[in-house]
Amino acid sequence: MTGEKIVAAFLIILNLLAVYGLYEDQAGKFDWRQQYVGRIDHLFWDQSVTLGKRILVATDQHLVAAIHSHNGSIAWRKIQEDDERGIIDAIDHQNNALVTISGGGRFVRNWQPSSGSLYWEVETFKSSESGSRGDVRIYSKDEVLALAQTGIYKFNLHNGKEKWTLQLPTKDNVVFEKLVLQGSNIYAVGRSPSANVMVVSADTEGTLKQQRSVPAAWIKEDTGCEILDIGVMLCYDDVSKNLQLLSLESGQVFVEIELQELGLSAGGNTVSLEKLGLHNSDHGKSHLLLRLGNDHMAILKVSKDRIQLVKDLPKVSAVYVTKVDDLDILLTLHRASKQSILLVGYDLASGGEITELSQSITFPTTHGLPIKLDAVVVKKNGRLAYKAVVRSEDQSLQLIQKSGRVSWKREEALATVLAVEMVDFPVSENQAKYEDEFGAQKEDIVSMFVKRFTTQFQQLKNQAIHQMQKLQGHRHHGILETDAIEEEEEELTRDEFNINKMIVVVTAAGKIYGLRSTNGLVQWSVYLPELVAFRSNDKDKMLLFVQRTTAHFPNPPQCAIVGKNKVTGHGLLYAFNPISGQPVGDVPYGGLDLGYNVKQAYMIGEVDDHFLRGIIFLDDQQKIHTYPEAFMSVAMDILPSIFMYTADSNTGFLKGFKARQKDKGISADTVWSINLQKKQQSITNVVGKRVLEQVHSQGRVLGDRSVLYKYMNPNLVVVTTEGEESSSLTKGGNNFVNIYLVDSITGHIVFHASHKKARGPVNVVHVENWVVYDYFNQKARRHEIAVIELFEGKEQGNSTAFSSFTAPMEPLVLRQSYIMPVHITAMDVTVTEKGITSRSLLFAMTAGKILSLPKALLDPRRPVIPSPETMEEGTIPYIPEIPISTEMMVNYYQSVDKIRGIHSSPAGLESTSLVFVYGLDLFYTRVTPSRMFDVLKEDFDFYFISLVLLGMFLVTFITQKLASRKALSRAWK
Repeated sequence: MTGEKIVAAFLIILNLLAVYGLYEDQAGKFDWRQQYVGRIDHLFWDQSVTLGKRILVATDQHLVAAIHSHNGSIAWRKIQEDDERGIIDAIDHQNNALVTISGGGRFVRNWQPSSGSLYWEVETFKSSESGSRGDVRIYSKDEVLALAQTGIYKFNLHNGKEKWTLQLPTKDNVVFEKLVLQGSNIYAVGRSPSANVMVVSADTEGTLKQQRSVPAAWIKEDTGCEILDIGVMLCYDDVSKNLQLLSLESGQVFVEIELQELGLSAGGNTVSLEKLGLHNSDHGKSHLLLRLGNDHMAILKVSKDRIQLVKDLPKVSAVYVTKVDDLDILLTLHRASKQSILLVGYDLASGGEITELSQSITFPTTHGLPIKLDAVVVKKNGRLAYKAVVRSEDQSLQLIQKSGRVSWKREEALATVLAVEMVDFPVSENQAKYEDEFGAQKEDIVSMFVKRFTTQFQQLKNQAIHQMQKLQGHRHHGILETDAIEEEEEELTRDEFNINKMIVVVTAAGKIYGLRSTNGLVQWSVYLPELVAFRSNDKDKMLLFVQRTTAHFPNPPQCAIVGKNKVTGHGLLYAFNPISGQPVGDVPYGGLDLGYNVKQAYMIGEVDDHFLRGIIFLDDQQKIHTYPEAFMSVAMDILPSIFMYTADSNTGFLKGFKARQKDKGISADTVWSINLQKKQQSITNVVGKRVLEQVHSQGRVLGDRSVLYKYMNPNLVVVTTEGEESSSLTKGGNNFVNIYLVDSITGHIVFHASHKKARGPVNVVHVENWVVYDYFNQKARRHEIAVIELFEGKEQGNSTAFSSFTAPMEPLVLRQSYIMPVHITAMDVTVTEKGITSRSLLFAMTAGKILSLPKALLDPRRPVIPSPETMEEGTIPYIPEIPISTEMMVNYYQSVDKIRGIHSSPAGLESTSLVFVYGLDLFYTRVTPSRMFDVLKEDFDFYFISLVLLGMFLVTFITQKLASRKALSRAWK
């Protein structure tokens, strides 16, 4: 009977902890999802249906997709493998065929353009490490040619059957990457960096005709080259700043052509070669596009032994060539002003301008410069009309009609979010007046009374006007545009429960967005063309700090982004108002170059006179800087308490620094160092605690009414490493994962654990006194999740403040592992305003689901055999498997693909936590780990309760009268 009682108790407690699902009418009410495709590398207009109805794209996110041209929505998308196998090397589209090659030429796939269905897939070779780049060309209506590192393949376009294979030479480490069709000849071109270019030619039956090696000591892996269908290869040598020309048919050496001979000069490091969009005429076969800078291009006519300049296009950033009847049309884009670009059409043969195609287009500077143009030009009723798709520096995609109107745009940079913060909206105008009144110090009592009276009178007036408008009904939408503007501004004020927030996101493209949490719409955006991410532990990272919130009226809120300047390599800072996106102080619109390399940065807990928290930077010379610079005086006051640490994955060293005054500035001295042996293991994660973390309880009450105090070390850092034992006889069989809990002030290793025969990737959550992380158990072939909790014991060392130098005894460490039935890609934990609500862990799974799991299920104190004390405490009996229910999925049927991170933020309600999930898609929702204990339910019957209260009031009033009358009558007796 004991076992049955244990199971029954477990089931009862598990039901109490269950997360309740949504009703059908609640789907999408408190959440939203946005789907993206990523940066577009290849684009075609779909020819399988009516021309121009869809846009076929292949992106850097390893997917092929179709986009509706009328509204910009995704018709279909197919996501390929996450690793190198899914990288799309090339794509070709003709008629009703769409063929891709990916994984370095390993996989050739034929897709149906109308629905995205996969017709067939062929694997050209089995090796997983090719290091090459494939190419594919649709040869005819029935055949397709594919280039892989191992050879040239010819397949049947309809069923994927192989017709013939031509093996390519493997000597000299030549990497083949280009496939060219010229009449009855097929050319495969490869390069060996700093050595030569290999040219292999064959006929249409796969018979080898010629193989030769051309010396090219100047060529590198990143040298830009293009090959024309006339059998000519053209490269740009970035050392000599000249062009190199080679005839594939008979060329023995490259012919060097100076740009000065063409009347051109390189404008910077952005020189590259691009193909024109025209392939159905002689111009498309013999013309190339030379990009001399971000806004300077030139069209070249190339033959087998010479190059001619056709048209120099200064200030032009995007070009497209197409053909209508017998007219070859050149379309160009260039920046006309800060808010517009100019599209100009030319007759490519005569060079004259086509005025009916020229148009001014609204194009803000937040998109940068247009870099790619793809258009469909048709003739209707004797006049030319076009539909154009513009790709910009910020990775956005826009469709432009003949009238110059932007029909839609897609902000594809949101598919590469690196940092997120949720900022409270400011208070309303009336609330601001109250704040202003309480903040005033020099006003007398009369002026304060007048201000209070006028404020409340204005509030009463606004309420009366609002009620009158509701009685009059909805006004026509077209009466006044100012009404819509006022309503929009009203939405940017704090709501009653402080649930609606501004979501500030920083992307890898260098673009910053302010999203409304209510619907995910972009409120503002800023593009920083020189901003790139830091590269640390094989991960891209941007730093986003909230220096001042909206709680300090009249001081405006302020955030700061710290990244890297891609030109100088120095740190780049952009400080801005998170509600409007406008820069603050002396920060320019493009960001502030700090003038030094940033090694570490963090925000100080102390504030200045304007409630602004400063940021401290450590450069590579071990000097300390602050932003703003005036914050240096505050740093001097707290100099003894300034400590920093660094984790270098390249060397495997953890180092701690202490600030000290040197001359007129501050420098950092190394006070501790830990060598994690780079040759044996690599640092994969360094996770500290959340800034200004709220901890409600300092201890845990046990079943015997005693208290187990938490080990609350705010300086504790979790470091995870992965490696492979050198004594391993079986390849990959003795991998291990180590976890270190390090005090970042003293360098003391508080705890260390090692998992043998385990590998990552490892995700870590570090909150209060516990750590949760996951890994893959190679021996048992399953995913596991481990939890570590630290306690001081039943006596608290210091109840007022924690100091790493006067730390208590070694903490009591409790840990346990559980079997996770699914693979986790990211994890986080719910955060509430006061930390009272029970926490839930949020797990992102590979299937696109987001799991909300109560922390009680990951308790290291779960007993195998329950005792009266543990049952009194409410601890769940131990079971190794973590139960997963579909009701625990916070995104129900809305899958979120390729999740990279989860960010949670507190709301004004203690029961509610706001969750923002980012990856290829974006998802936002609210979660209530302990249900909404502080808000009445939606179906609460207010009318019935009001009637009951009114009835009770009337009964009380009547009985009071009757009681007084009875008392009076009794007195007369």
